[in-house]
Amino acid sequence: MPFHVAHWVIEALNSVGKSTGGSRVLVIGVAYKEGVSDTRESPALKVIRLLAMQGAEVVYHDSYVERIEVDNIDYTSVPLDERAVRESDCIVIITAHPDMDLDLLRSAEVPVVDTRNALQRGAIPGGSF
Repeated sequence: MPFHVAHWVIEALNSVGKSTGGSRVLVIGVAYKEGVSDTRESPALKVIRLLAMQGAEVVYHDSYVERIEVDNIDYTSVPLDERAVRESDCIVIITAHPDMDLDLLRSAEVPVVDTRNALQRGAIPGGSF
């Protein structure tokens, strides 16, 4: 599944005229399931690896996981706020924690690859890639 998700991110970036190389991708959720801090066997780690290998600048937000290491690179969770969304070229939701700010993500003016259909929960359909 991580290969499919990385491919969807690449397609989403291409749809707005951007390449993966040099694009900033915000990964939402790196825990293996919502509501926990365990990253063992998390597909997010593989997605981050694949996107970084394609030249993307990857940042992540996870309210349950402060730090991760992928391929000897340390990552620290960034706040999920307007600045993080505005500075991203694409957003990918991998783990939809219950405290995720759905309205903020729905307002994003960049493609959102929503692998958990989180943005459709209680929302008017449409708006995500």
